[in-house]
Amino acid sequence: MTRVRLYCNGSETEVKPFVSKFTANVCQAIVSSLKTPRFTSHIDFILKGDLIELRVDQTPVPLDKSQGFAEIMVRDTIRGMIQHLKDIDAGGIIRIEVDLEGNLEESQG
Repeated sequence: MTRVRLYCNGSETEVKPFVSKFTANVCQAIVSSLKTPRFTSHIDFILKGDLIELRVDQTPVPLDKSQGFAEIMVRDTIRGMIQHLKDIDAGGIIRIEVDLEGNLEESQG
């Protein structure tokens, strides 16, 4: 089972099943569309104001000119996806962690 954890300003917020599935699918689609290492178990997005960071299996992925205008699209997609969720301060520090199906036992190891 895929697990999504969502944090706002360091505090974990509840993620309902629909939001979890939707978020996991969007995050996986973003990573699949970028020049990233092949992911196997973990995707991590951190949004701080206009800055967005991405880690795939703990490896930082630069969202710079080598990715075209990906930084803007990724940032705006993530922000749009979370801005109306309960307990989310869209101007705060947002962290989304996605642990992919079949790999939860390995990552908890």
